[in-house]
Amino acid sequence: MLKELAHFIRHLPGVVRLGVTRSHADVFAVLMERADAAGLAEWRAKLVRDVKGHVLEIGCGTGSMFRHYPEGVTVVGTEPAEDFLALAKDAAAKCAADVTTRVAHAERLPFQDRSFDVVVVASVLCAVSSVDRTLAEIRRVLKPGGEVRLIEHIRSARAVPGLLMDVFNPLWRLWNRVGCNMNRRTDATLRAAGFDLVEVVPFQTFAPGLPAFPTLWIRAVPGAAPLP
Repeated sequence: MLKELAHFIRHLPGVVRLGVTRSHADVFAVLMERADAAGLAEWRAKLVRDVKGHVLEIGCGTGSMFRHYPEGVTVVGTEPAEDFLALAKDAAAKCAADVTTRVAHAERLPFQDRSFDVVVVASVLCAVSSVDRTLAEIRRVLKPGGEVRLIEHIRSARAVPGLLMDVFNPLWRLWNRVGCNMNRRTDATLRAAGFDLVEVVPFQTFAPGLPAFPTLWIRAVPGAAPLP
């Protein structure tokens, strides 16, 4: 925990200066570039390198995932923030896959049932207003036999760090301005929503300006529907 805290404090002044001179979308894009350079890009690539068919990426942000999709797949990237989506459109024009973007909220996806072979979610469930509703929408739009691919940071399983994440989460939400929560138990929420976790790999990324939250790389499939 001390290592993670020292990392964040060391880079905090630089992030503050960046926020004074750049737009919120630009700051987010810069921080994602730093995270990718610190190793997140490798996890992104592993997440989607073998996807096929029709793919939905929920909360595509500024388009950091787009360059990792293989040629031959069609991707629809949704994002509720139009300033973020403007940058995502630029990223979509430079990638190998056929990528389109549209404004949409994760809790109300504007797609028909059973529309997608794969749903990709990268650093999104931490910030949606309702994880349960988002997961229900994911289940709805997935085709039979479809799969969910996720990269999500979670609450620490260790007692003291987990408690601190609970205590400081309100301040973190004010700071990040995108509604991100540091203390969600996304893996447990997925299971409670009836998803089977096929593969789970924990990792951390120490990127300048971003906390090194415990993070999970996940492949999941819809299992039995959760009990009402």
